[in-house]
Amino acid sequence: MIQLDKGNKRKIYLFSGIAVGCVLLLYLAFSLFFMEHYFFGTRIGDFQCGGKTPEEVKALIKDRAAHYVLTIQGRDGEELLTASQIGIQFLLDDTPEKIIGMQNGFAWISSLWNDESYEMPVTVSYEESLMDDCLANMDMFQKENMRKPANAYIGEYNRELGAYEIISGDLGTLADMQKVKIAVSAALNSMNTELVLEEADCYVEPEIPADNEDLVRFKNRLNRFVSSRIVYDWNGTEEIVNGDLIQEWLKIDRKRQLVTIDPEPVREYVDGLSKKYDTYGRARKFQTSEGRNIILKPGNYGWRVDRNKEAEKLIKLIRSGSQVNREPAYLYMAAVKGEDDIGDSYVEIDLTAQHLYLYVEGELITESDFVSGNVAKGYDTPEGVYGLTYKTLNATLRGPGYATSVTYWMPFNGNVGMHDATWRGSFGGSIYLRNGSHGCINLPKEQAEKIYEQIYKGFQVICYKDEYTEEDTKKDTKKESGKSSEQKTENNAEIPEQNNSGAIENGSGETPVPNPGNNLPIPPTNTEIVPPADTENNLPADSGNDSTTVPGDIPQNPPGNTESNPPASTEVVPPVDIPIIPPADPGNALPVN
Repeated sequence: MIQLDKGNKRKIYLFSGIAVGCVLLLYLAFSLFFMEHYFFGTRIGDFQCGGKTPEEVKALIKDRAAHYVLTIQGRDGEELLTASQIGIQFLLDDTPEKIIGMQNGFAWISSLWNDESYEMPVTVSYEESLMDDCLANMDMFQKENMRKPANAYIGEYNRELGAYEIISGDLGTLADMQKVKIAVSAALNSMNTELVLEEADCYVEPEIPADNEDLVRFKNRLNRFVSSRIVYDWNGTEEIVNGDLIQEWLKIDRKRQLVTIDPEPVREYVDGLSKKYDTYGRARKFQTSEGRNIILKPGNYGWRVDRNKEAEKLIKLIRSGSQVNREPAYLYMAAVKGEDDIGDSYVEIDLTAQHLYLYVEGELITESDFVSGNVAKGYDTPEGVYGLTYKTLNATLRGPGYATSVTYWMPFNGNVGMHDATWRGSFGGSIYLRNGSHGCINLPKEQAEKIYEQIYKGFQVICYKDEYTEEDTKKDTKKESGKSSEQKTENNAEIPEQNNSGAIENGSGETPVPNPGNNLPIPPTNTEIVPPADTENNLPADSGNDSTTVPGDIPQNPPGNTESNPPASTEVVPPVDIPIIPPADPGNALPVN
């Protein structure tokens, strides 16, 4: 331990006293200073006032008043408003002195880590008339420099987006000068250095902005229509109805914000596809069982769209913004899709050879000779492709002066049908030329039974003369129609076309009897067609009473009366037919007999 002598101790005491005295003198000096000055960290308004006197602070405020500039920010530029232009003065109260009065100078040390902020009321004085003149002379507020606002609107259909968009109108630069003056005055009184006119709502806004509820609702309604996507299976070919097509069908009143679907182009679209893909009433290529390639006359078989019903359905789907896969509503349906719509199940009747073939799913079930319509008397069995109208047992064929019963009755073209003919001892050959039927296909009973057991309502029946070739088709079509058809097969044979009334232009002027037997229960993708429990549409035999009668076909029938065109006196009592159960979608309902 170091021992200090008395002299050293006195020195230490002396220096310590001097140090303490200096600190006290320094403290007292700062205390006296802060009696007239603001503590460190003092803020008055937006001025840092630490170490300044009230007079110095007032001088700062007055200096700001002298150099004050207000920047007015518009949509297309900015303007400056200076203190000298409008004679701005800032009038102060005694707030600076009061703040000093609230300070305890001896507590200055605490200000080293404590900041104090004070508000200071400032009254801004300026010449309002000078302000009005300055604003009126600013370039941005000149009439020629202000654009009137333009309303937002619905633009044209955008193919890239597949939708309609709202086009924002021009907001313009037309200022509401009354609002401008109010906003400028507020900025001056608050000593703000910047005024954004748009934020202050100083512009005249469009009547219909881009976010207008009615406009948005109108856009959404339009886009609901064009968002529709209907994918058609049109006779085996995909056709798509989407916004690019739908927008051409819309009638838009933008002023009243109304939209409707023009039915006329919709009908034209459906009509066009129907003409393109329908096979009903058209000639067909066909390879006979003998291997010859011929052209079949039309008959009443094939695909035929219900144009009016489908157009109405399409409009409803578009209105609802549907996205569906759909088959059109058909008046008549065939076995398979496409131009070759016969399929591999059919009765092939060769009128030239007087020979019949029955195919089921491509397999030859049976074949037989037959006797067709009497050529000498003009009862030729009509050529063409047909669908079985119905079938029934124990029918009576009735005409003037005769009535005969058959066990198996299978009509396919009006009153022309296949049936057993037990009164005949032979079939085939040239019998039909002078001793044929009145148009029906007379069959041996056992063959009629085999056929009856295999076929059903709508089953394809093909009647042709084997000498009927492509060249014959060209000649016959020209002769019958008197003009060339736009519809042709791949081999350029002319094809009869449907007219607007639905009749078939076959040259004779006759409209084939609608044959619900053409409508096969082929379920489309968007509907369910439920076949009847008895897929053959067979009716039970009435063993006790022949209550079912149709025009007869026996050799003794007088000339001039044909089965397909019975005289007015002929009693026609068609048999009851089992209907095909309608599908869920009535637009695709099948005709029933």
